[in-house]
Amino acid sequence: MHDTNRSTTSRSGWASRTSIAAVFLGTLLLTGYQTRSPGTLELTIVDDVRGTPAPARVELLDKDGNPYIAADALPVNGDCVDREAPLNLTLERAIGVLSKSVANPYTRTTQFYSVGSSVVSSLPPGSYKLRAYKGMEYEVQERDVNVGAGETVKLAVRMRRWIDLAERGWYSADQHLHIARPIRELNPFISKWMQAEDLHVANLLQWGLSKRFHNTIQYAFGSASLYQEGDYWLATGQENPRTHFLGHTITLGGNAPIDFRKDYLIYRNFWQEARRQGALSGYAHLGVSMGAQYGLAIDLPLGLLNFLEILQRSAEGYAAWYEILNSGYRLTPTAGTDYPCMASYPGRERFYTKVSPPFTYQAWLNGLRGGKTYVTNGPALEFRVNGKEMGEEIVLDKPEPLLIEATVRFDPKQENIQRLELIKNGQLIGSYPRLSNSPEIAFRLQLNPGETSWLAVRASGQKLNEASGALAHSAPVYVTLKNAPPLSASPVGKAMARQWLAKLKDLEMRLAEDQIQYLAKPPRGDGVDEADIRTGRAGLLKAIESARTHYENR
Repeated sequence: MHDTNRSTTSRSGWASRTSIAAVFLGTLLLTGYQTRSPGTLELTIVDDVRGTPAPARVELLDKDGNPYIAADALPVNGDCVDREAPLNLTLERAIGVLSKSVANPYTRTTQFYSVGSSVVSSLPPGSYKLRAYKGMEYEVQERDVNVGAGETVKLAVRMRRWIDLAERGWYSADQHLHIARPIRELNPFISKWMQAEDLHVANLLQWGLSKRFHNTIQYAFGSASLYQEGDYWLATGQENPRTHFLGHTITLGGNAPIDFRKDYLIYRNFWQEARRQGALSGYAHLGVSMGAQYGLAIDLPLGLLNFLEILQRSAEGYAAWYEILNSGYRLTPTAGTDYPCMASYPGRERFYTKVSPPFTYQAWLNGLRGGKTYVTNGPALEFRVNGKEMGEEIVLDKPEPLLIEATVRFDPKQENIQRLELIKNGQLIGSYPRLSNSPEIAFRLQLNPGETSWLAVRASGQKLNEASGALAHSAPVYVTLKNAPPLSASPVGKAMARQWLAKLKDLEMRLAEDQIQYLAKPPRGDGVDEADIRTGRAGLLKAIESARTHYENR
């Protein structure tokens, strides 16, 4: 009996201890689960002045730099694929191939776009850094966010401008975006995306090459392609023609697609049709890539070009543009990202156009046609000569002093602009440094140019949170002296004519019968094969001869 009772007591004690251990272990597991239970961030972004939802680009990183993306992030994606057949998508299929995360090559972080409200769930408990971006005119908003286990954190962010350029009549644009729009139902998504970058005019370029013209396809051209939400416009343009030895080109504002398949190498046909449609045309990629110097040498004398893309991927193409201006050809400076063909995001490089109210796409085209622009990746410029603004002309009976006024403004939390410079006919004639950590640099002086000239200003410095430069350049103010030689007849103009002649001679030699095989490239990307070059050779040689006569007469 004694042994039996002792055995029973022992089992009873073991059961009791087991029960206590189970309760203790369950408590530990429950506590551990609660500790690790994910949290949620409910984010609201509003415009500080209007109080309305503000689409923005958002970055949410944990303490180790790992990114977190909202499940309801705006789906976005560019399209730089050379397709054998046109893209054909329903809205559901289109949304399916879009991405909710975006890689920022400048900050080297992963971000997402919010339409103004977003929910980020499954956040491990801990501390986070949130940044909200909205183009160049808004301050970057930073917040520290702490998320507890199982907690829902509500965060409201107000986006504040450091400058409002539209209020002053200046509207931003990216002229070089490859974002497919095969169906109009994508418009609201793309518009919110552009609003997140505060990009007022987004030119979506359908692009072609010698074999086809349906890449980054758009559902319509002309007025049928326009989509507007407030002061934000989407419009179809084209990057066509586009070859590896004559350069890439852009046309904006065309009423219909422009393509000359049998005479693809004769760019003149495109420019004449663009002019007939009331569209504007120019060269892309700083005027130097893909043989653009040869195409420009042929096309400049035609007087059919309107602009040159001089800022892209934090690189400036000022030198090539100065040469064109010094040759007497007035091409307006523009900028674009070539997103996504170049790693960037829409509007990172942009240009501003002075627009007479009301602000419409046609009014914007008119401002661009009038040369009223400046390019930038951050700084804001003002420039006047005797009260005339960028793109305007002063006509003088005789040389006399001119009043020159210029200002560059910037957000000192994003950029350190170190210098504002005055340029005359491509030469630096005045340089003004930043003083006392001021958020602007300004100068006011009198100058007698003494000859027919063009005057412009440029600003330069550093981005504070990116390993790249901060740049801006104005369009010129033109100064014409009556009864004086034009700029094209000046020594620098004549020197440039000789340079253009050398380009023509070089291209003519490369078009020789025994050299065409070396000039040709396979018809992928922007290549033109030997057969197409031979087809266009006679017309191209004729265009070269016409341009040669023009320069020789100079």
